[in-house]
Amino acid sequence: MGTVAAAEVVEARTEFRVESMSLAANEVSLQQAAAIAKQNHGGKVVKADTRDRGGRLVHFIRLINNGRVKTVLIDAESGQEISP
Repeated sequence: MGTVAAAEVVEARTEFRVESMSLAANEVSLQQAAAIAKQNHGGKVVKADTRDRGGRLVHFIRLINNGRVKTVLIDAESGQEISP
């Protein structure tokens, strides 16, 4: 009976880990955000960092294209471009 209870605990922990990994897999990495910004706006990525903005993580991607600098914000959860 003690073995069954231990197996149930391990199974519950495994389910928790799988759910956590699924949530993490839905997030957009800084590298992915830089690729999205470059694809949408062209140019070269010269700086990229992630910041907390109003309780959510946002990737700040700075591009240079034809001598002009542009900062693109990408939501770290959805991968969508957001306005500055």
